[in-house]
Amino acid sequence: MVINFDKKRRRLFVIILAFLVIIGCSIRTFRLTNQRETFSIKDTKNKNEYTIDAIYDDETNRILCNQSLVYKNNTNITLDKIYLHIYPNAFCDKKLVPFEESEMSRAYPNGFNEGYIDIKNVLSKKNKLKYEIIGDKNDILEIKLGKSIKQGESVKIDLKYNVKLPNCLGRFGYGENTINVTNWFPIACVYDDEGWNLKSYEAVGDPFYSDTSNFKVTLLAPASYKLATTGNVTEQKTDNEKIQYVIDAKMVRDFAFILSDKFTVSKDSYKNIAINTYNLNEEMSKEVVDVAKSSMEIFSELFGDYPYNTFSVVASDFYIGGMEYPMLVMIDETLYNKENKFLLEYVIAHETAHQWWYSVIGNDEVNEPWLDEALTEYSTILYFENKYGKETGDKLIKTMDVQTKNFKTTDIFKATTEYKDSADYSLSVYTKGAVIFNEIRNQVGDDLFFETLKEYYNKYKFENVNGPQFIELWKSKGIDIEKIIKEYK
Repeated sequence: MVINFDKKRRRLFVIILAFLVIIGCSIRTFRLTNQRETFSIKDTKNKNEYTIDAIYDDETNRILCNQSLVYKNNTNITLDKIYLHIYPNAFCDKKLVPFEESEMSRAYPNGFNEGYIDIKNVLSKKNKLKYEIIGDKNDILEIKLGKSIKQGESVKIDLKYNVKLPNCLGRFGYGENTINVTNWFPIACVYDDEGWNLKSYEAVGDPFYSDTSNFKVTLLAPASYKLATTGNVTEQKTDNEKIQYVIDAKMVRDFAFILSDKFTVSKDSYKNIAINTYNLNEEMSKEVVDVAKSSMEIFSELFGDYPYNTFSVVASDFYIGGMEYPMLVMIDETLYNKENKFLLEYVIAHETAHQWWYSVIGNDEVNEPWLDEALTEYSTILYFENKYGKETGDKLIKTMDVQTKNFKTTDIFKATTEYKDSADYSLSVYTKGAVIFNEIRNQVGDDLFFETLKEYYNKYKFENVNGPQFIELWKSKGIDIEKIIKEYK
């Protein structure tokens, strides 16, 4: 999720940075042991299939799209309609955009500019389907199938639509340097034990919840742009004016891409994973590559192997800090300087940890944000501990503990919509959540703590999980982490 640098959050980072300066930690070479077996991506057949042909028009900032969705009924009921998120519509109305009022001038430095998705047609076997645009922000597409599909059956739906990008420095939009194309296409809502999840794109936290799927995207864009993307480019053609990419992404829960005519690209690798960094400030490229590679190594060793063959860290016009997508993370380009070196490292490590806790293992980020965010924030502490030593990790946790007591944090089990603002959410879910995971580790010991996280990762990779499943895994080992969490003061 986004690292939101509100005033309280900035104060936390300043204190943390001061601790790092005091203890004088220096980068040391590290080598983690206990090599783990690489696992391959399996079970690609029983997933939704997205085929998207997209043309990006840089003169109008629009994407013209044709999309085929083969929707697999993996629910336990017969369906006669399905629901898709159409997130761009949340950017239609200034009163409904997913930003707090205090953030508007940073999100829209040139003034409000609308974004939206314009659905032209919805078909199945060349027959028009009835559909409605619903939801608090008109960001849900309800499609009536005209027939019933039983559990295990599938239906193919063809959509034609245009996407208008806003001049916005959030997840979705464009600035002076980059075009951020995220949460941009109609994506199937999750049907789980609670039924259809039809939450709108809200300002606090991440409102995303999706199933692992397979994507094939053909993108035509001006040849002057370089592309950072989820997936792998399997074909590339150019005529000097336009460039066409064919991109394949299997077993990912979303598809994002970022374009820029200003990127410089640095490359490295860890095992069989290509690590790409897309930079707007080339003098920081070496540091960024080092952090990305170190993060990939540390988290692979601690939790289990990263399952994809590519990982990209992308400098972006993105004022909030950092944001995770499968195989790709966005990082605020203003952090790319020597003065913000620690913050840059922290954000990259945090967003990389999300490749484990959100990308490979998914969850309902609206109703149970603690499942990915608290664990991801603590994983960031583990990055610093493993790279710089246990004393550094302990200093960071001690600072966070002080923060949770000074700012009266609340219950970490709440939905994002129940926190009063981003500051309350951030300090309760991120900061307090990290401290609580450290307390769990202290009470159960390192061996059981890391063994359980590895088991969690390998048991649920590519699935969606919920809090009771996570808690039950610990209970099976005789640990009541719910009690530990609730007793933390």
